[in-house]
Amino acid sequence: MGFEVITNPSFVAKTGFTQGQFKKLDDLYCRAASAKILTYRTVECDFDEGVASYTYYKTQSESPYLQFVLRKVGPRDMMYEIFKQSEGRIYKSGIFESAYVALREKIEGLFKDA
Repeated sequence: MGFEVITNPSFVAKTGFTQGQFKKLDDLYCRAASAKILTYRTVECDFDEGVASYTYYKTQSESPYLQFVLRKVGPRDMMYEIFKQSEGRIYKSGIFESAYVALREKIEGLFKDA
């Protein structure tokens, strides 16, 4: 079974979310899924609102464990937020790499707990 990332130029134009950024978020999931730490994920996009979310689940039946939200806040500005189950928003940044590092640290922490 192959995995293909679909590029939607209108979403990139509206939000600035790149295919490379998506691949980084998906790579975190794939590594955790291969270790059976996370078992489910969803990706949602609202093109009208300029919001995308990448949500990580420990199991499909549980509520979301971590959620990475990308939100268009200006003509050229994005806000990246991380939400954690039962804690709410735990990180907010206008820089993707900074938010990605925070998310990666949370997911890598699951490897230590397993």
